[in-house]
Amino acid sequence: MSDFDSIFRNYHQVLVVYAYKFVLDEEAALDVVQDVFTHVWEKQKFDFEEEHLKAYLFNATRNTCLNFLKHQKVRQTHDEFVKLKSLEVQHYASGEKSLIEKESLDKIHRAIAALPSKYREVIELSRFEGLKNKEIAEQLQIPLRTVETQLFRGLSMLRERLTKQEFKILLSIFSLNKK
Repeated sequence: MSDFDSIFRNYHQVLVVYAYKFVLDEEAALDVVQDVFTHVWEKQKFDFEEEHLKAYLFNATRNTCLNFLKHQKVRQTHDEFVKLKSLEVQHYASGEKSLIEKESLDKIHRAIAALPSKYREVIELSRFEGLKNKEIAEQLQIPLRTVETQLFRGLSMLRERLTKQEFKILLSIFSLNKK
């Protein structure tokens, strides 16, 4: 058995456990230790005395783990940046689209403002403040069924006054505020 084989057998498992404490991922710990042993093999670093070799292996494993973690952080930051840019490009793909959305939102707000006050108030509390029907009933001191009826009638009036696309935008706003 060569010196390298004996070093590998004696230290591999211990170094994997040590690396795992840093990277918290078994696959990554195995990769780190493999990199350390590859470096030892390439540089013929197995001629050290036992205590120096042990210190070298543990230091090399720690440093490789820290480099791995630093690289992971850079990758994560890059992935988040790419995702953010992608969302930004999608949202602002067309200045015309943004203008159309703004005009649609203006029209939606005007349509809501034109509703009778009892319908408008229930819709605003439900959709823009995110209150549940029961909470609206308690706040306005009216029966729950009245809230449901006013909400239904208000939305029906908005459906008549808005285009299909504008009504979809209105409903998407509602679903965002309900989360």
